[in-house]
Amino acid sequence: MVSQTQKATAPSTFTSFLRSKWRSANGKPSRPQSLNATTDIERDWIRHSALKIALDGDFQAPMHQLFKSGGNEILDVGCGAGFWTTDMAAKYPLSHFTGIDINKDTFPQRQVSEYSRNVVFQRVDLLELPLPYESDTFDYIFIRCMMDVVPDEEWDAVLNELVRIMKKGATIECLETYPDLFDVGPGMATLMQLINHNGSSSPTIEAAPSSTGSMTLNPLPNRMAAINQLMGMQLKHIDTPIGRHGGAVGALLLEHWDRIIEASKQTWIQNKWIGEKQLAAILDELHDEVETYQTYMSWYSVVAQKKGYNGPIIRIEDYDCLHQNEKKPQ
Repeated sequence: MVSQTQKATAPSTFTSFLRSKWRSANGKPSRPQSLNATTDIERDWIRHSALKIALDGDFQAPMHQLFKSGGNEILDVGCGAGFWTTDMAAKYPLSHFTGIDINKDTFPQRQVSEYSRNVVFQRVDLLELPLPYESDTFDYIFIRCMMDVVPDEEWDAVLNELVRIMKKGATIECLETYPDLFDVGPGMATLMQLINHNGSSSPTIEAAPSSTGSMTLNPLPNRMAAINQLMGMQLKHIDTPIGRHGGAVGALLLEHWDRIIEASKQTWIQNKWIGEKQLAAILDELHDEVETYQTYMSWYSVVAQKKGYNGPIIRIEDYDCLHQNEKKPQ
């Protein structure tokens, strides 16, 4: 759980941030963005910022020294607006990053300048297999928050295709949220039933359980464990609070859920899945409710390596750190 001593402050400069990073060099938008696209980009940045704090970085796999040494090819699957990709490219300038997504309209427009040296964005549909890459191309593949994007029945084929384009000895990492929230109150339980509703029929609003109910999916760790070409799978669980009780992370994730609800509420009302007054009453109490119930969400990071590398194990040390340690008095 994230330390509660962190300040409960969330960045409030979404508009200025997006203008500075997602515009062309002359300061004007390079293409018109729809309201939904802009909302998705902002929400993606909020979630990215929260996870960066909660995870104390951008990834869990032991790859820092390899990325720093350079010469690595890294693939960001479902990169969206490229927050993770550009952060990593700036931190590891000697490695090369490829971000792929089906929606090219969300890609950063300044990639021709400071990001162009070691990052590229490509429109790729993950469901159109085979992917447009040769076998044994990438040293590391990163996937985040894609579980509800790819249809459940397609995941096995997608994962096997990703393994194909990994080099022998390469690493794949998937970071996903569990579909349920935990320690929810009645208001959040109702909202989660609406959010998880697939639109085929009117959702059934029931009394609040201890966690929210949602459709059952075969999680990625189970699927990856069944792939014979992968080995050394490691699974890590991370809890992140929602609300002021969770400090900066909690404040950001509460903002994240606020924006999801704001983008969806008109559809709920228009389809008569919930009454306008009932929804307004829930929203009025929601921020207090998550504090009372100490609501949180859980994530898992699963890391695995592709079999087949029989070469020498290369140990890369940070010379500057070693040199400094040698100079320390005994």
